[in-house]
Amino acid sequence: MIANLTWQPDDTDQPETVTVDMPWARLVELRQLLAAGADFGDTVMWISTRNDDGTYTPRLFRLARITATEEPTR
Repeated sequence: MIANLTWQPDDTDQPETVTVDMPWARLVELRQLLAAGADFGDTVMWISTRNDDGTYTPRLFRLARITATEEPTR
């Protein structure tokens, strides 16, 4: 599932939105955890992000820094 993920990187004070590719079921679980206000602490997850050239690269995200997920508008 292609989706947009908004997160807060460690090295900046501004949120960043990236295009990600993750299974729909995992995206649903992540949304439910975010809605519940879960405290992930230092838990991390590899999530593939789309590069400007259309390829994908896995990036390590600290889950506590993810603030929103949404399907992109077409």
